[in-house]
Formats: sequence, structure tokens, C-alpha cells
Amino acid sequence: MKIMPVSMPKDIDKYFFNRVRDINMINTQLSTVRLDIPPQLLITGYRGVGKTFLLKKVLNDQSDDILTSFIDISEIVGRQKGNLTEEEVLKAILNSINETMSKDKKSYKKWIDKITGHVKGLQLKNYDFSRDANIMDIPVPVIHDNYDKLSKFVMELPQKIVDESKDIKGYIIVIDEFQLLKKVKKPDAFFWLIRSFVQKQFNVGYVFTGSVSKTSDIINMINGQEGAFGGRLIQINIEPFTADETRRYIEEKSNNLKFTDEGFERFYACTRGIPLYINSLSSVLPNNTICDEEIIKQTLKFNIDQVAMMWIYVWGRLSDGEKDFIIYLLEHEGSNRSDLDNELGYAKSSITRFIDSLSNQGIIEFNRERKFVLADKMLERWLKIKYETNGFYPL
Repeated sequence: MKIMPVSMPKDIDKYFFNRVRDINMINTQLSTVRLDIPPQLLITGYRGVGKTFLLKKVLNDQSDDILTSFIDISEIVGRQKGNLTEEEVLKAILNSINETMSKDKKSYKKWIDKITGHVKGLQLKNYDFSRDANIMDIPVPVIHDNYDKLSKFVMELPQKIVDESKDIKGYIIVIDEFQLLKKVKKPDAFFWLIRSFVQKQFNVGYVFTGSVSKTSDIINMINGQEGAFGGRLIQINIEPFTADETRRYIEEKSNNLKFTDEGFERFYACTRGIPLYINSLSSVLPNNTICDEEIIKQTLKFNIDQVAMMWIYVWGRLSDGEKDFIIYLLEHEGSNRSDLDNELGYAKSSITRFIDSLSNQGIIEFNRERKFVLADKMLERWLKIKYETNGFYPL
């Protein structure tokens, strides 16, 4: 039985489809890590478009002489119950490096014995480091005692690993859901901290990725003209599948799902070629029936919570003011700032805060008509169906 997963599968290759062009673009940039030219990338795209899936595929396919680490900022935020500190991010990076070095691979044998012995001596669970411990001649700090030493230790470690091993040519670090770094006390300063170390390294590449609006302030903060990286991050946007790619994807990965021409048009209009929506809607459609437009419409209506499950989670984390903002945009099909200030019923400072937060989460965007609009049609459809069904919007 074929399965189209709606969560990250263990066997990435089994469920991966296409993205040849995106992989080639990313790998072309990452390959410079071997040439003493540190790659610095910013990968963006809609929620559910497959950025994390794609980057994990890219990391898995790197040769043994390139080390990789993957840090998901949303996991840290979850563990910290919505709070985030610079120290927690640094500890997560260090823990990821430790996991990478601890992998038992023959090709790493020479340097694993040398490095991992020191790393295992650290009590990473409690992050209570000994003052006397060191890795590759870098002193390990007591975290609660000196943030500067901690940041220096963590940020210099990947380059030190490469320098001390003739078998390792580079280190690639992916920071997923990077927009959540806005939650730290001084995000701008934290980006500049990262930049200060990156600019002095030659074999360590950083990839920042997240679902953010192209007009969000977090983009400007990290890669704007006055941002920490000052436009040096190579920005690559991962696009949804085209209609043709979507059809081929379904033919290859689904359990013989069939459509009439009008049915497929409706299916593609609903999913917009976003793999998460393709997979979730496909999972509730009948496999032994040729799906026409009406079947697609009714199936989506009665299974909207399953298809739009991502938005149930996101909606539950929003403030009441952010929900009011979204509903206003939905009912007015977008709005300019002047109308928001005059009609939404919140202070201008609150509206500014809503715009920054929702843009950084990739929920709204500023379009060419100079209006704020919802960035995801599935969110619109979920809200409308819930209102039509219940007589009120989700709480």
C-alpha cells in the first residue's frame, strides 16, 4: 500500500519526489564549502511546501567528508513553552554537533575517537559543563557563568573540527524555523553574533530556512541592507508543484487515485501544488472512484480539519488580537494599513505588532496592491468552512 505522508518519514528517499532543480541549486551553493568559500543560504517558501523535507534530503546526500547538523528552532520553543533564549539556541546547536560527531561511521573513526571522548564528558542533558573540560583545545565554559564564552565555544567548534581533521572538508549547519529567533530578547544582536563568527570561517556553511513572508521584518533583520548579513545570504524560494508535477506526483505516489479533468482542476486549486495539502487531501479521497469536482468539494468540506490540520495547531497559538486581524482580512479580502488603523478596533501599536508577528509566521503578506492579505488559501478555506458549519470562527 502506498502512503503519502503528512509528517516527516524516517525513509526520506522512499517518499521524496522531484525537486531536482532545487536540489541542484542548493548543492551548487553548498559545494563551495570545500573551496574555503563558506556558503550562506536563506531558504523560504509557503508552509507545507516541503522545505524541511528537501533540506534533510540534501543533508542526507552529502558525502562522508562533509558533516551536517540540523537544528529545529520550533522544537526548542516547544520545550521552553513558548519562551526562547540565546543560550537555549546555542545549547541546541552544541547538542546537534555532538550527535553528528557521535555517529558510528568507519570513515569518521580517526576523528571520532579524538573528539567524541571529550564531548561525551559533557553533561549535555543538564548543560552543566566542567571548567576543566575542552574540545580541540577550545575551553568549555560553565553556561550560567559566561554567555560570551559559551557563544565563542559553540560558534567556533565546527570550523575547529574541520581544521583538526584531514578527512573532513566542511561542515553544513541548517537552522530550521529561523523566524522564531525573533522570540529571543535581542534577535538583531543574536544575528549579528552569528555573523561575527561566520565571516571569520571558511569551511562552515549556514542555511537558514522558514515559512516567512518576503516582506517580513525578520527577513530585513537578517538579510536586508542594514541586516546582519547585509544581503550576503543567497535567497532561494521553494515553489509549490506545478499542475503537471502534481499530476505526476499523484500517479507515482498515490494508491491509484483518479480524477476527471474538472476534478483535477478543483484538486489543484484546493492544494495549490503544496505537497502537505496534496498528501492530506489525497488521504481522504476514495481510491476506487474517479473523483469529479463535486467529490473533491464535498470531501474537503467534511474533512477540512484533517486536510488543514497544520492550521488548527497554528490557530491555537495565536493571540485573540491576531485572530481578529486574520478574520478582518478574510472578511474584507485584504486591507490597507489605513483601514486597519481605523476599523479594526485596536491601537496602532498593537496593529503593528500583529503585522510583524503574522508576517514573520508566513500567515499574511503585503501584495502588489499594497494590501495585507492572507498568504495561504487553505487557511481561508478552513476558516470559511468552520464558520459555515458552526456559525462562528474557531476560538
